[in-house]
Amino acid sequence: MGIVAQDVSGAGVVSLRRVTGTRNSLRVPFWCAAVAAALYLFAAAGRDFWSPDEPDFAEHVREMLERKSLLLPYENGKPYSEKPILFYWALAATTPFSGGDVSPFGTRVPSALSAAMLVFCAALLAGRCGGEKEALLAGAATAVAPIVFWQGQYVQVDALFSCLLMLAFVSLFFLEGEEGGARASRWRWVLRVALAAAVLTKGPLAVALAGLVVLTSCALRRSWGPLRATHPIRSIFVFLVLVIPWYVFAARAGGSVYAYDLVVNQNWNRFFQAFDHIQPWWFYFESIWSDFFPWTAFALAAPFVLSSAGLFRARPELRFAATAAAVSFVFLSFSQAKQGKYLLVAYPFAAVLVAALVAEAERRAAAGSRGILGAVRGWAAFIAILLLAAAAVLFPAARRIAPTEAGLAPFVAVPIGLGAAGTLVALVRRRREAVPALLVLATTLAAGEIVAGAVVLPAIDVLKTGRPFYERLRPRVSHGEPLAYFGGTYRCYPILVLRRKTEHFKTDAALANWVEKTPGALVLADESERQHWTDARLSALVVLDRQRVGGDEALLLGRP
Repeated sequence: MGIVAQDVSGAGVVSLRRVTGTRNSLRVPFWCAAVAAALYLFAAAGRDFWSPDEPDFAEHVREMLERKSLLLPYENGKPYSEKPILFYWALAATTPFSGGDVSPFGTRVPSALSAAMLVFCAALLAGRCGGEKEALLAGAATAVAPIVFWQGQYVQVDALFSCLLMLAFVSLFFLEGEEGGARASRWRWVLRVALAAAVLTKGPLAVALAGLVVLTSCALRRSWGPLRATHPIRSIFVFLVLVIPWYVFAARAGGSVYAYDLVVNQNWNRFFQAFDHIQPWWFYFESIWSDFFPWTAFALAAPFVLSSAGLFRARPELRFAATAAAVSFVFLSFSQAKQGKYLLVAYPFAAVLVAALVAEAERRAAAGSRGILGAVRGWAAFIAILLLAAAAVLFPAARRIAPTEAGLAPFVAVPIGLGAAGTLVALVRRRREAVPALLVLATTLAAGEIVAGAVVLPAIDVLKTGRPFYERLRPRVSHGEPLAYFGGTYRCYPILVLRRKTEHFKTDAALANWVEKTPGALVLADESERQHWTDARLSALVVLDRQRVGGDEALLLGRP
């Protein structure tokens, strides 16, 4: 990426002598995205499907393939209505490379490539006027942000949705600067297709966010230009042509209950009358500190510094990045249902602002004003010291809190500690700069994520999944024996391993009725669930097999 590592007193220090400050090509965005994709795919390769979501998505696709129909996802033989279809199609597209079946690594590829595209877009926007240095910093900050790393190696819909929404946002930005012609037409098609695909991935939330970004841009410019540039009537028509057919066919195949849950319950009700993931309005003010660590303080300070420097007027991409990040943050804060991953699309834009802030701090320092640069370097030093302290206490703390996994601590502590020390060395050696130290800091986080993917996640895989338990059970129930799953929410890991369907009961009374009238009944339940049973008829069930899974125990129950 144009970075040269020099050895200074035994510590690697980043040199930027080959990274220019001029307007960039696609070189830096491409290499940032390629390295990020390699990081995510490496972390994705060493473990099984992890609950709660990965086994569910995998089982939905497996049942689609089993039925030889890609119209609807299915769960335990019933249409599954929580998400639209596009993510399932993306997962199904990986199965020809894994023998026609779902595989942990294969199903994570769409998420890894989607997260890498977020990195590419961040570097592309940052380098548009900021040059390769800003492009590199924005790409690196996005790539190693904890929430981006996690979503990039995990089977969930949010990386693909955020990628498509990011492409729609980027097309809106480039449309603002195009009066007409072939380039404007191409960006309109990117907008239409990306927005339609985002709706087919997670629903109409994409339209709400994109529409608010357009209207906010119109308000800031005091012009309807950003809206007119989209050719709204024609774009709405194309969007509907791309989206409506699947919804119509899916509603006909799934029935009215399926259609209501897909369209109304999972969108309107989840936003305004949430039934899960309910959080207070200030939730994202807390989650951004861990999800975008260690760049959050820079991102919060950037709008004030860049605005005072006149850069929002001089550099439209910074104004647009601030608009997209702020609109996403504010709008999603109004939703009752909140999770950190919902804000994923905002972080590449935040990284663009971070890179511009650091570049402005260095420019002011070169002109004789070192206040902002001192604050940036001070925060970097604080984070480095914090990481160094965490590396020092990690093993003793692990021995007290999780003694069985304490042996993993040195694998994490050593690269984190060395990287933190390297950051401090870079700060000492390059007193008039902050970018080299921040790139070392980003490399430190990447090293920790590599270790997590190579050592930590595989080491706790059996504890997380309990796969040996289900492998032992599989021969026992492979010929249609009566098997029930007990739990409020149906989780698919058991049937994904067992390759069969089960009964599902949410109340102990319903389970007891089934056990009474079913000879040879077997029940899968967690120990934490069994402790709350009050129906006396279930006391006749005994534990036939058990295994620790996470902080609970998976049980196989039956009559003696």
